[in-house]
Amino acid sequence: MNGSKPKSELKSRLSLFLRSTGGQQKIIIGCFIVIPVLLLFTFTYLPFGEMVGFSFFKMKYVGSREFVGLQNYKDLFTRGDIFQSLKLSLYYMAGSVVQLVLALFLATMLSFKTKFGNAFKGIMFFPYLINGIAIGFIFKFFFTHGFVFDTVLSWLGIPIEKMPYWLRTQGLNNVCLVGTSVWRYLGQNMVLFIGAIMSVDPALYEAAEIDGANRFQQFRNIILPSIKTIITLNLILSIT
Repeated sequence: MNGSKPKSELKSRLSLFLRSTGGQQKIIIGCFIVIPVLLLFTFTYLPFGEMVGFSFFKMKYVGSREFVGLQNYKDLFTRGDIFQSLKLSLYYMAGSVVQLVLALFLATMLSFKTKFGNAFKGIMFFPYLINGIAIGFIFKFFFTHGFVFDTVLSWLGIPIEKMPYWLRTQGLNNVCLVGTSVWRYLGQNMVLFIGAIMSVDPALYEAAEIDGANRFQQFRNIILPSIKTIITLNLILSIT
């Protein structure tokens, strides 16, 4: 009897806690914390750990696997084709930096009062809404020899016969693909930067103008420090 009394008191306290407003709020907060952490662990850290474990084996998608230790890591630094893949990644990384610089420049210009600013924002953001497959078809014809891009260059006086095959020539094809990626995602990053810049307290701009600061000084001393978190986030998202 004495042992059942504490249990009944515990159940009653638990029941009161679950029915109370404070208890329900704590449960909701706990769920919002625990569930995302579990999803992050399940779909990010657990696969990453499995990938690290697989790196010590020689294996295919099906069948048995053979433990090779650090041999895969040795091959990583000795095989030329792997460094070629790394070079391609550097192309896209450089393109991401160019994309962010252009997006930040345009966002800064459009955050101030600009004629036809809203129309320009819509035009720049529109490519992000286009399906990736459609963009692939569009730029396939755009860079095809003798088509759109070559025609535009011919208007500038460059003979079509002297123009390279943009998607076949090694080196140029990667530049074309990076340029396409910059064109597509430039508007997205620009809109994110505009949102961050618009959240800056207008009183800071007014105080800077009273002190005689020009636009560049306002950008360097007010805008950049205020949106550095968004810049870092956009850089990570663009590279990944």
